[in-house]
Amino acid sequence: MPNSGEWRSRLSLPENFYAHPIFVHFPQGLFPVAFASFLLYLATGSPDFETGAFVAAGFGAAAAPVTTLTGFIDWKVRYKGTMTPVFRIKIIGAFVLIALSIPAVLLRLSSPHATVLPLSGTGWIYAALLAGSAGTCVVLGHYGGKLVFH
Repeated sequence: MPNSGEWRSRLSLPENFYAHPIFVHFPQGLFPVAFASFLLYLATGSPDFETGAFVAAGFGAAAAPVTTLTGFIDWKVRYKGTMTPVFRIKIIGAFVLIALSIPAVLLRLSSPHATVLPLSGTGWIYAALLAGSAGTCVVLGHYGGKLVFH
């Protein structure tokens, strides 16, 4: 396994550049906004809130794999790949986020009428996937904060 310096030279990264803190804010911000927007849609019936939820979830789902990859690289470089309970939770949580968010977006893409009010079973599954994605972001953010503010 390459050491920290080898990773940096392979990726041509400056010594003080860490991509994960940049990318992590996208899913961390977008999934709570997607879920909140969907709740506003349920409360008001305004289709703009549902569209906003879908767009936010789409960008969050696109960012989640990139965020996971940058987190893995930072873990290898900054923390030498040392496995601790915090990293175990964050690694598992990252894959849970991907496993919840991508199906949410694909479900909404394949069944655009699933979110028509009143919600049917498919609409509630979509809502649950958004809620799970937002909740997973809360857990990941909490444990990320434990690393940064130890």
